[in-house]
Amino acid sequence: MEEHFLKDFVVDVTREPSKPWYNAAGDCIIYQITDEAVIADRVDEILTIYRSVENNAAVGYQIKGVKALAEKFGWDGVLIESRNDGEELMEVSLSALLLSAYEQGPKTINRRKAYASAIESGEGRPRMLATDLKLLLGQ
Repeated sequence: MEEHFLKDFVVDVTREPSKPWYNAAGDCIIYQITDEAVIADRVDEILTIYRSVENNAAVGYQIKGVKALAEKFGWDGVLIESRNDGEELMEVSLSALLLSAYEQGPKTINRRKAYASAIESGEGRPRMLATDLKLLLGQ
């Protein structure tokens, strides 16, 4: 089999772990753990799950209306204190944010499965720095 002509440029290339990011213009948090083609599966007005085109596995999600969730439930349930090199950081737990979002709508089996799928799709315990949401936090 013939080698790909770009092989020398991609051998031993390591990918940085995926991180969630806040899109202020869309008031949403986007988190996708793989770099592949996805199908967006809209669950409700808050959650869209990204599914792999290859195997339909959940590989990320989008949480819409983050500001409204924060205003309704507050940050107390989703903020986590952590330490990094002696510096105290405040992080937002995306799993806790998803649980808050789940509380917004009807408690159906399909919604529960979809939200569980989104939570399980994250690598480890997905979090983002509270400073990344500083406009939302009023700081």
